Amino acid sequence: MKKDFEFCFKGARDYVHGTDIYTAITKSFSQDIDGGIDLSFHGIARKNLTMSDLKPEDEALIKSVVKYRAKDGSKKVFYGVENAESIFCNYAYEEEKITQASSIDLEKKSIVLEKQSEFSFIEEIVAMNKELLLTLFPDQKGKWYFTRLQIASSVEKTLYPLELEFRSNFQFKLTKTEIFMNKKSLGYIYFSLI
Repeated sequence: MKKDFEFCFKGARDYVHGTDIYTAITKSFSQDIDGGIDLSFHGIARKNLTMSDLKPEDEALIKSVVKYRAKDGSKKVFYGVENAESIFCNYAYEEEKITQASSIDLEKKSIVLEKQSEFSFIEEIVAMNKELLLTLFPDQKGKWYFTRLQIASSVEKTLYPLELEFRSNFQFKLTKTEIFMNKKSLGYIYFSLI
């Protein structure tokens, strides 16, 4: 099975943002996803993507991989590969509205958003985690990238407070932060410093 996705760049970026890939996947496969979503990014996509359940022979082409538990009980895996379709559009994205509405607790190494913003769940947690990492590691040089999301189930409605607690750092190649929704653990978000 193959599914083509069309994207616009978020803000001034020149690559497809992970939040848009997550949103496209969860909307497209919403009738099939039962839970256990594991989305990972293996490269930066600058063109539109095709998701396929067939792994490409050249693994270097893979930009993203999503695994989930299907409603029939099976485990599904789809591979995201750039297709020939260029992206010619951008749209506004003011992630600072999320971070300005959030509060950081340095002792707990956490960030909390108490109430709903105008943004989606995935946009909220990605912006919050980036802000938390920038605050915890202000002297680190490079750019933080959203590299993986592991959640127990897809999120149809966000419950607040939304809280992220930093858990571990693997030499900045991968950081792990736990996601809590309404004080219940939902899973983990990972970032890499490049």
